[in-house]
Amino acid sequence: MTVPAPPLPDSPAPPDPPDSDAARVEAVLERVRAGVRQRQAELATLSGGEEVKLRLLELKTLEYVEEPLAFSPRPVVGPLLVFARKAVFQLFVSWWARPVLQRQNRFNQVASQLLHELSANQARLAEGYGALARRLEEMALARGGEDGEAADPAAAPGPASPPADGPGTAA
Repeated sequence: MTVPAPPLPDSPAPPDPPDSDAARVEAVLERVRAGVRQRQAELATLSGGEEVKLRLLELKTLEYVEEPLAFSPRPVVGPLLVFARKAVFQLFVSWWARPVLQRQNRFNQVASQLLHELSANQARLAEGYGALARRLEEMALARGGEDGEAADPAAAPGPASPPADGPGTAA
């Protein structure tokens, strides 16, 4: 004799209700995911120049390194721990850390300034290259109109862009 198998339920059993900690964690994770999606969407809609500006602005905000802040989430002994950390830092670490932080901040400032200048130079050169490309195209059209030939910018003398191998490479 064969015993029939019990019927399978149409849907799985509902999970146990989540406790408050799990719900809070899930809410925080959802906010983080939403922030990541928003950031990805912002970067996807930006053109190349705007993305560079956004990253340079972010660099500017992260330019300064500060001394660590002493804090403690412990309600009873927290203030005592904060006082002890501040005292140890002032007595034993600050004489060494402050000059290091000053040098790091100065380096960050110079690097940030150079990146801003490089970005501005790149934008200026791209604009100049575009103007020269338009002028070359106009000259090719004018030359083609004078000779009665079809204007072909690819047939214009001289390279329109640098070779892919780069200068000074032998083929």
